Amino acid sequence: MTIKTITYKRILNLGNYESKHLEMTYEIDEYDDPLVEASRLMTTVEYKLREDQSEAIRQEINSLRHELRILKGEQRELLKQTAKESDVEDLLSDVQDFLNEAREDVSEGGIF
Repeated sequence: MTIKTITYKRILNLGNYESKHLEMTYEIDEYDDPLVEASRLMTTVEYKLREDQSEAIRQEINSLRHELRILKGEQRELLKQTAKESDVEDLLSDVQDFLNEAREDVSEGGIF
């Protein structure tokens, strides 16, 4: 028996009760290996069927990377602000400690 054509059909479920169909037929030359040509046809159909989805996924990934860069920048700025606020709090605490010590010395009759 000689194989003259190969047909491959694939249905991709897109969700939300939608699907995408792609069917291709290939005519085999007498010197072609039917198994090799069948594999090649299947690969082509699978690639073409998902091509649109792949591009949409790439765009979503790029968008998320951009958003991540923005968020990391905001995080750095917040960390800087927190560090500055922490420095101010430390300074205020040191001043408060100094004032408390000075009050104690004055109440004990010291410093003068």
